[in-house]
Amino acid sequence: MAALNAKQTALSLGLTFALFHALWSVAVAVGFAQQWLNWKMAYHFVIMSAGIAQFSLGTAVVGVVLAFVCGAIVGGVFAGIWNWVGKRI
Repeated sequence: MAALNAKQTALSLGLTFALFHALWSVAVAVGFAQQWLNWKMAYHFVIMSAGIAQFSLGTAVVGVVLAFVCGAIVGGVFAGIWNWVGKRI
């Protein structure tokens, strides 16, 4: 198994998480998020009352930054485990 570069993996996953969160923030800002959430819940046979809050730029920025940090942590941990397992196989 080829070793993963932990920094590259962390950055890649962090950016992926941040991108997904930024897209969700755009969906909230343009008013599409509620319809998407309703559709997603319906095809999973889930009935619950969930509402989308009003868009806030500050909340969106904090969310994107936190998503990046969490993704980077997950990416770094994943690369570390991958490399550790790779040495033992």
